[in-house]
Amino acid sequence: MIKNPLKQYQNEAIKRGDAYKNNKALQHAWHNLHKQIVKVKYAYNFFWMGVPILQIPQDLQAMQEIIWKVKPEIIIETGVAHGGSIIFSASILELLGRGKVVGIDIDIRRHNRKAIESHKMFKRIKLIEGSSIDPAVIKKVSTIAKKHKKALVC
Repeated sequence: MIKNPLKQYQNEAIKRGDAYKNNKALQHAWHNLHKQIVKVKYAYNFFWMGVPILQIPQDLQAMQEIIWKVKPEIIIETGVAHGGSIIFSASILELLGRGKVVGIDIDIRRHNRKAIESHKMFKRIKLIEGSSIDPAVIKKVSTIAKKHKKALVC
């Protein structure tokens, strides 16, 4: 008798994932696929809530699982580009009913900033323009992060 089917399913998924590490044919195939999808800019084909997101769907699925499991109060992301990833993270936090995303980029283009700031998920987003390794930016992000108990950095 299965006591908890969801837990059993999760355990089976973990075992399958662990087995992939030793599957040389799968590792080789994934490596070749990855080289090809980078060449053709496959990650540039997707949108999240109407905004370009430079991620492949598999990575988004994994990220959603991490956010859902960790339940961070703040997500700090380096690199904003068009804003799809920070909007993605903000939307998952919205489903959790809490949290803020800090998006850091050395150059947030005016049209991207405008699109992000006018998006319905902006209420959960803080944009910081500057280098993520600049001590002033690090201090600013640290000040924001100190107000939260659990952070996720991407």
